[in-house]
Amino acid sequence: MRKINWGIVGLGNVAHSHLRTFKKLENARLKGIASRNSRNLKNFKKKIDIEDLFCFSNYEDLIKSSEIDIVYIALPNSYHYEWIDKCIDYRKHILVEKPITENFFQIEKIKNKLIKEKSKVSIYEGFMYKYHPHIKKVMELINNNEIGEITKIVSRFGINLLTKKKFGFFKKKKRIDKEGRLFNKSLGGGSILDLGCYPVSFTTMLLEKFKFTNFDDYKIFYKNVEIGETGVDIDAKIEIKINDKIEIELLSSFKKNIGSATEIYGSDGSIEISNTWTGSSNIFLNKNNNKEIVNFDEIDDIYFDQLNIISNNLLNNNNGQNLDNILLNMKIIDQWLN
Repeated sequence: MRKINWGIVGLGNVAHSHLRTFKKLENARLKGIASRNSRNLKNFKKKIDIEDLFCFSNYEDLIKSSEIDIVYIALPNSYHYEWIDKCIDYRKHILVEKPITENFFQIEKIKNKLIKEKSKVSIYEGFMYKYHPHIKKVMELINNNEIGEITKIVSRFGINLLTKKKFGFFKKKKRIDKEGRLFNKSLGGGSILDLGCYPVSFTTMLLEKFKFTNFDDYKIFYKNVEIGETGVDIDAKIEIKINDKIEIELLSSFKKNIGSATEIYGSDGSIEISNTWTGSSNIFLNKNNNKEIVNFDEIDDIYFDQLNIISNNLLNNNNGQNLDNILLNMKIIDQWLN
């Protein structure tokens, strides 16, 4: 059975969190890794069996390897555009950490390059939640008009990283790490690019069915962005109206534990998601004065479905994500940030 050969550039925390996923995949293997930090390269190799020949200290050497089918770009936001561009040059498929780029201008250039070169490169943005069972169920409910036409969406993602000791692989130090990616402006840090991009992407995903795919449909009537001591946003809110029919409220924070819930209101009912992003969630369907609870088992590996489906897509020559939707996301994020 043919397997998809993956390569990873950047061996930080998020790359390490994918290790056990690669070990479980039957349709793919982690073939190569690249890091400019020799210690990171050595430590990563200890955890998974990779030939020395495919352990690179130079990102481009991995990308141009004829053995690599797809590159996972697990680098800080400020490096995404450069290495997406390089992957396209070498005709390598791409999974890039979210958000896909730092701004709309960069992803627009990528799209134009793909069109100009008639490239067959598939690009995927690293929103693992889109592949989870509870999100698929929500999309099924929306597409089946279970709550009618959407009238309002409220979605949030916020973790108090200023005082909370640990959340996932976020570890609180005695002082804010100004050099780390989360709080460093030059690395594309800030709560909107790191967490706020989740509610933005989910909102546009929910509204695709209703053909609201043009930014001109989205009117921003309120936004508030608090800048922290390192120059990045640490708490933010944006309110949007679509064609004067649908109200959108999105929140992100490094300052407050506002959780990860989403509420979707419709003309005939509503849907509540208790934990939108990390897989262990219940769905509450409110309709006709009744509340139905749809329970889902906790997901053991939040990255498995994403990597498995992408690998199957490549094996079957299926296309990547719709870049028009990603462009819309980045346009909204740009307006929120600036």
